[in-house]
Amino acid sequence: MDEDEYQDNVQVAKSDAGAERPERLTLIERHDSSQAFADMVLEMAQQILDKMPPSYSYKDVATKLKKRLDAEQNGTWHVIVGSHFGANVTNDAETLVNFKINEMHLLVFRSGPPERPLEIEEEKE
Repeated sequence: MDEDEYQDNVQVAKSDAGAERPERLTLIERHDSSQAFADMVLEMAQQILDKMPPSYSYKDVATKLKKRLDAEQNGTWHVIVGSHFGANVTNDAETLVNFKINEMHLLVFRSGPPERPLEIEEEKE
């Protein structure tokens, strides 16, 4: 997004690789990942919105973004989309991104089982 502008620390997306994109106010509110990863997730969401019909639902956005993250970033991804929500989640380190596009808030994170199951000791009688 070379042609994006910043107004009061809010990114205004204007184009994506030469394609016309509606102007959207975007803001990465919080992340524990690298800035590059947070920007990549934001761009994924923008690309999904670019292809959505006018009557899309938040669930449609969440479903498409989750499927794309599952396929491209491995692991089990969770995507929460809405205008108002609260959340208390446990996530894998450096995978949480909380951002907004216009008035739509998105919380994205990976959380899955450990790489190997914990060994459970059986009680001996």
